Amino acid sequence: MLWRARRSLAVAVAISAILLITVAAAALGSFDWFIEKINPSFREIVEPVEVYCEDQGIRMEVIGAQKYGNMAVVYLSLQDISGQNRLTEQTDFRDGFSIKMNPETQETSGQPVETVASSITWRKKLLYLDEERNTAYYEFNIEADSDSPLSDPLELGSFLIYFDEVKYEYEPISLSLSGIGETEAISVREDHVWGGTNVPDDLSVLAAALTPGYYAPMPHGKEDQWISNIGILDGKLHVQIGGYWNKEFGSSDATLFLMSPDGELIEWDYELRFLGDANHRLFDLEENGYKDAVYKYDEAVFTVDTEEMSDYILCFTGLVHSGVEGRWRVVANLSDTTQQMRIWTNHIVVEDYLFEHMTLSPLGLQVVGTYKGEECMAGGMALAIETVDGVIMLEGGGGSYNSQKQTFNWHWNTENPLDVATATAVIINGTRIPVK
Repeated sequence: MLWRARRSLAVAVAISAILLITVAAAALGSFDWFIEKINPSFREIVEPVEVYCEDQGIRMEVIGAQKYGNMAVVYLSLQDISGQNRLTEQTDFRDGFSIKMNPETQETSGQPVETVASSITWRKKLLYLDEERNTAYYEFNIEADSDSPLSDPLELGSFLIYFDEVKYEYEPISLSLSGIGETEAISVREDHVWGGTNVPDDLSVLAAALTPGYYAPMPHGKEDQWISNIGILDGKLHVQIGGYWNKEFGSSDATLFLMSPDGELIEWDYELRFLGDANHRLFDLEENGYKDAVYKYDEAVFTVDTEEMSDYILCFTGLVHSGVEGRWRVVANLSDTTQQMRIWTNHIVVEDYLFEHMTLSPLGLQVVGTYKGEECMAGGMALAIETVDGVIMLEGGGGSYNSQKQTFNWHWNTENPLDVATATAVIINGTRIPVK
């Protein structure tokens, strides 16, 4: 089994180009302005790029970047040019961000076949939000495994941009439980249950569920989620929440609670999840495909004194996201940095790890090797670079390991750019490995 730290991606497929424009340097927002204001220590290792693309009223621009082998640093901005000022400090790419890679090929019966998966790690940091221009500036640190190097030229893209997130925690639902009683139910089978939490092992006890419909709105006021139904079934309180299936933005799954008169929060016994068609009929998952689903229903089941329901308050915890789907793609043509890197092979054993191939660059260290034992804990090792001016500690990065082959491919990062020419050794958990 191949385990990947932080983020594993299928081999990247290039996003269709929308627009690619070279931008003339400007006093405000240019590379010189940005690097002096945000991170002047990186001036020597990052070059101006200043290319952007636009879609959905959002301009994504790579201001500056540099690639060192399979590691890269990118300074990127988002600007809302629609005039709606949709960007906030919570603006994020999440799983919509993509980085093109060039995986190695394998020969099979004389025909080259691309590997089906590769590992990449990226970390994003918001550096500055210009509220007047509604522009957010980010720093990305990117690392890819050696068998799936970053593309040349460097190509970045996104198809989702999250603007904001509103959090609701134990929010009361304006719904009186007084008079809630026995209600009609529909019969369900195991094939109707798409998922859930604390689901009983014997699903035969779950022979009934509430009929999907519309009972009341949620406190957040969004139309993509609602109280579908509520009632007593077999002496237990059932509360069903309805929502649209497979919707990227809007309301997240809600967690329901009952609040007792003394303020105690009562969790549900279990929760079931169903899918429904356009007519609110529950899917039999053996007969219907997920792609045909229109609605999703979460049904929470509580054990409570049904004779005293008026003393309880129904509340929920959840999130509401705003954002936009689009196609953004930028390509950065960068200069060759081979001369600024040190690459060497050795067979140094540190504890249960064999360090075989090392790449040192101004951004940090990449190591390829093998390990013994059931788990790879390379990410927890203490690494430092010995230089003629002193010792520089590295920060834990990311990477991947293959538990079957017991190989690992890991990266460690510098907080400030490293002058590779001054490096004399790598120190791993106290073991000194000379830089060749």
